[in-house]
Amino acid sequence: MNNLIDYDEVKNILHHLNTDDTIASAHGILCGFACVKPELNLDDWLGEILVSIDLNNLNEKAAHEQLAQIYNNTLLQLGDATLNFQLLIADENCSLTEQASTLIQWCQGFLVGLGLCKVSTTDEDVLEMIKDFGEISKLDVDVLDDEQNAQDLSEIIEFVRMGTLLIQETLQPSKQNYISPDTLH
Repeated sequence: MNNLIDYDEVKNILHHLNTDDTIASAHGILCGFACVKPELNLDDWLGEILVSIDLNNLNEKAAHEQLAQIYNNTLLQLGDATLNFQLLIADENCSLTEQASTLIQWCQGFLVGLGLCKVSTTDEDVLEMIKDFGEISKLDVDVLDDEQNAQDLSEIIEFVRMGTLLIQETLQPSKQNYISPDTLH
């Protein structure tokens, strides 16, 4: 299943629409919503990231279609049993500064998405992960372009990716029937 979204292709999608969000932030909001709102629909997300949209305007209609595709692909990724979920942020072909900046925007959006749905949990792992995302959202974006910082940023991105899946699975356990390792003995 190839439902990955290319950041470079969609990073300017919101440029001509009535919003203050970046695509990284908007994707974070979508993922935050998806983690806590079982019956999330496209209009819930668009209503949060867009002030208005004119579907009679061809540019806005095309952007709406791309956002709908991002919405659908993201929900597929979050539900993928192979953990094929990716953050919609700048990739390794971009500068470390842009990668770090979009990761920070994504985390901020994710926290907004969780907050708008009033996430309520006592699960210590989820609470710790949300706290960690809050700390990541405050990172200094001025990352130097060197190999060590690239490795560190890569590890933080993977941490956020897996943390998102942990939060989503904890707050909305999948309906798949998993075989517990204990039953195999």
